[in-house]
Amino acid sequence: MADRDAVRIARLWDGRERPVTRRAMLRSTAFFALAAHGAAGCAISEPVEPRRTDPRATRAVNEVEEPVLNFFNWTDYVDEDTIPGFEDETGISVTYDNFSSNDELEAKLAAGGSGYDLIVPSDNFLRRFLRSDLLNPLDHDLIPNLDNLDRRFREAEYDPDNRYSVPWAWGTTGLAFSRQALGGADVTSLDAFRLAAARGRSALLDEARDAMALGLLGAGHDPNTTDPGELEDAVEYLLDLKGVLGQITSDVIEPLASGQAPLAQAWSGDVFQAMETNPELDFVIPEEGGLSWVDLLCVPRSAPHAANAHRFIDHILRPEVGGRLANAIQYGSPNAAARPFVDAELLADERIYPSPEALARVPFTRDLGPEVEGRYADAWTRVKTG
Repeated sequence: MADRDAVRIARLWDGRERPVTRRAMLRSTAFFALAAHGAAGCAISEPVEPRRTDPRATRAVNEVEEPVLNFFNWTDYVDEDTIPGFEDETGISVTYDNFSSNDELEAKLAAGGSGYDLIVPSDNFLRRFLRSDLLNPLDHDLIPNLDNLDRRFREAEYDPDNRYSVPWAWGTTGLAFSRQALGGADVTSLDAFRLAAARGRSALLDEARDAMALGLLGAGHDPNTTDPGELEDAVEYLLDLKGVLGQITSDVIEPLASGQAPLAQAWSGDVFQAMETNPELDFVIPEEGGLSWVDLLCVPRSAPHAANAHRFIDHILRPEVGGRLANAIQYGSPNAAARPFVDAELLADERIYPSPEALARVPFTRDLGPEVEGRYADAWTRVKTG
């Protein structure tokens, strides 16, 4: 997807307009610790004993004392009751804006003066934001429901002890497809892009690490490689693939739902949302592999209403609120206490909560440092402009 300016969404919470239910993104995971560290099993564990407040965290305060929260999230990535419920309970008015790539979010923050109090970057961008001093540490005293998190997300390598982030949702990156539209073909590998029925109609995510991962996997390499030669192989693979693609976009829900795209690289939750309109769709982690990811609630360094942001984080960690969110966006929930409120069929669906064997083929998207991340960005630019 081509990056685009953030679109301000004027929400009408009277039932006439359904709010954005989930970002255009089947991408970041209870899998994380599993995929990254090889732990067995993928069920949500019980919450662990209460944490002690991180003494290094700063006290979260509102620089501007007003009942306002400016929330910047992916598109199609929230339950319709989440924001109205928070507003009704707290009297805090939420301005809800959307972005469609991590790069777009980073550019907005780096430009300064965004005015956002709460953002949802993916795990591999967290360290980049920290290196650029774009985030505030969290005040755990204001987030008592933090103890509801699954242990894996409280011990995750990307942010041990949740100093700067609280997980919003997790999932995997794979292939969405319509078996019927592809002439009955069963999609198991990246070779599906070469099917006659997919030519000129398929889609590739416009997210550097996700798209480059597909190229690397297609070329037989590690999707987290630091080898320049292997990145070159991925560029060649993707440039060749462009000849049979229909579009490069991270907003895949509508093309999948409408049948415009019978095959697309996609984030898992987006596919399940598209399936509500187009039940012929399915999702698979191809035999070459994919990626796992987690999206995170973070408070920007410049947040004018940091305390209000903490109140929202604590609200989303309530079991029933977290359960409704998981049911709406159809991504994996990091909230162990929310499990009784998540639909049983979702919990049993291995496309949402993959088996240990499947997780072994979708590693965590590692932070590779600014130099290597820059190479990925440059390589992806070459693919898009080549």
